[in-house]
Amino acid sequence: MDNAFPYTSHMSTTPWKISALAAAALAVGWAPPASGAVTTLSPATISSDTNTTSFSDGNVTLTPFVGGTPGTFNAPSGAEPRLGMDEPGTNFNAFNDPDTNPNNGNEERLVFAFAPTVGLSQITYDFSRADGPGPDDGVIISGFTSDPGVTFSITNVNLFAVYNAGTVRLNIPGGLFSGTDVAINFDPDASRGQTLDLRVTDTTQAGAQFAIRSISYDAVPEPGMTLLGVFGLLGLLRRRR
Repeated sequence: MDNAFPYTSHMSTTPWKISALAAAALAVGWAPPASGAVTTLSPATISSDTNTTSFSDGNVTLTPFVGGTPGTFNAPSGAEPRLGMDEPGTNFNAFNDPDTNPNNGNEERLVFAFAPTVGLSQITYDFSRADGPGPDDGVIISGFTSDPGVTFSITNVNLFAVYNAGTVRLNIPGGLFSGTDVAINFDPDASRGQTLDLRVTDTTQAGAQFAIRSISYDAVPEPGMTLLGVFGLLGLLRRRR
């Protein structure tokens, strides 16, 4: 029974500490980094002319390549712009592979380099096709740290994603080739701080293409900065008390 008073005294201060910490956390807007602010980039935002070799807004850097050679973005125009490459190919308004060989170095690629707390959340497209049966057929995105749990805004038995060892293969059926936007959703935690590499290949048809209508990413606050604000405010509250 002699230990009862110290124990009770300790417990009586604990609620104040917890409530003050919670208040401080709420005051600075701290939350677990499950999701953050979503930013959507349009093709016109990324490139306004054919001299654009790279785009960066501090959260993501986008760079086009042909095989291993840096390239340039197209100059999106019209009411419904699409992101592609200016280099000779089958379609300036898309990333494509002009032939049926996925390994001869002329495949157009898009590289995403994300800041540490930023990850890919969505890509929308239209007028795209890449649906051969081979393991290298489709829109291939590599560099994930885990399965991004891909989902689509529409349901079609031939529209699907396969994940394997850091790489997602998107089967984009030619039967859906139209001007209707389709959204591909990703868990951003699977690519935070990573570099993703997107390419399009198809061994069954020349000119497989992926016409990007928008790219969205999810950015969460730096954990160190938010916690620093929490404990700083907690210290101020204790000082006033």
